[in-house]
Amino acid sequence: MINKLSSVQVCYRWIGLGVFCFVIWGCGEDPRQLFETAQFEEQQHNRSHAQELYEQIIHQHPESEFAEKARQRIEAWKTENPEEGK
Repeated sequence: MINKLSSVQVCYRWIGLGVFCFVIWGCGEDPRQLFETAQFEEQQHNRSHAQELYEQIIHQHPESEFAEKARQRIEAWKTENPEEGK
């Protein structure tokens, strides 16, 4: 028996593929790309991965403007949720 996918399942697969490609493309070593990917992860409520990316920017590109922006985002989280900063 052949398993037919509904149009919704096909749509979700295309969306998933698009997100996957975007994330792979955005995970380069360029601090701008890393920052944009981290922002995308925040929008998707994937804060732990966003934080990993922000920390990667800070460690790999400490003098870039994006390192400062990454520091600001992490500090903003601590202000929003002081319990998480402990």
